[in-house]
Amino acid sequence: LKPCWLKTRWPKPSLLKILFEMMGFAPQMGFAPLGKAQGKGKGMPQVRPAMPEPAFKRARVDPAAAGSAFGEVRFVDVASTQRALKKTGSVLGGYAISVEPDARSKDGTKVIVSGLPEGMNWHKLKDHFDKCGLVKYADVKSTTPVSGVVRFASPQLAQAAMALSGTVLEGHEIAFKVHPGSKDQTKLQVFNIPSHMEWQELKDFFVKNGLTPIFCDVTSSGSMSAEVRFGDAQGAQTAAQAMNGSILGGAEIQVVLDPTSKDGCKLAVSNIPAGLEWQELKDHFGHCGTVAFVQTSAEAKGKGKGKGAKGKGKGGDAATLQAMQTQMSQMMQMMQMMQTMQTMQKGGKGGGFGSAAASGFSPVVNAFSPMAGGAGFG
Repeated sequence: LKPCWLKTRWPKPSLLKILFEMMGFAPQMGFAPLGKAQGKGKGMPQVRPAMPEPAFKRARVDPAAAGSAFGEVRFVDVASTQRALKKTGSVLGGYAISVEPDARSKDGTKVIVSGLPEGMNWHKLKDHFDKCGLVKYADVKSTTPVSGVVRFASPQLAQAAMALSGTVLEGHEIAFKVHPGSKDQTKLQVFNIPSHMEWQELKDFFVKNGLTPIFCDVTSSGSMSAEVRFGDAQGAQTAAQAMNGSILGGAEIQVVLDPTSKDGCKLAVSNIPAGLEWQELKDHFGHCGTVAFVQTSAEAKGKGKGKGAKGKGKGGDAATLQAMQTQMSQMMQMMQMMQTMQTMQKGGKGGGFGSAAASGFSPVVNAFSPMAGGAGFG
């Protein structure tokens, strides 16, 4: 627009523009004089909409600069969803995002937002789409594969599901193993599940293969790290070279020598599927030498909190509780014995007392029975 777009009889239109901006009119609004027919005087400005500015600044989508996380946003109506689709190319968290309709949404109110930075808060995602309409749900997810659990009605069905290990599910090679806490062998752990997959979709995967589970769940934690220590530096070096990039639980793990290790026997392992036990890591690295110690990040967080810590795990707590109960029982017995002896010395209302046997106290068994006593008093 040319500078002469502001037309009035006033001599300085630039000052007029500034004046109306100070009065609260939006900068994108233009002005034009009213006619005499309105009866509001000559030269009084009338607000009329000018060419609207873009709702947001567009950014060039650079695939190299795209974030690896993605989000899900659900609106209350389809009209809000359509407005949200126009947000493709907008900048969020320093990254150009892409917005597409979710093909799985039956009512068409859900969109998938890709290109988000890792670690983005869902509140920021929601705020970014608030102008499109009322946001009913917003969440940010990582592209790191997750794990899950599935239970079947019988061990035979669980074993049949184990045969699906190695199947490619939406680009991810999934893996199975019997859950260590399953006594009847009907519960399985599932590794390397696509991060966007919900439990319903995991269940549908088994149903399509002729196996209907009675329970399915997908965990939110995707991967964990671990510390693996060898008996000598040679074994650690061999494992760092041979095991880096190997497949464990359906995922490709990263193995490097720990720079803080003074003797060179310690390895740092990352991208381990959540749910794997330390025994499996030990077996995986046992081909390279003698494994002296293994600890996962999940076990390290649970240390001293009832998750295998010495003296503070399940067995340690039970033993401590049993010892305390025994001590309290002995103290109660001693107190009852002392009260009985004092009563025997003072006597009852009649001034006498019966024999020790009649009173309920037996020096042979060193115990007091209130049910047996009382007959000899008074």
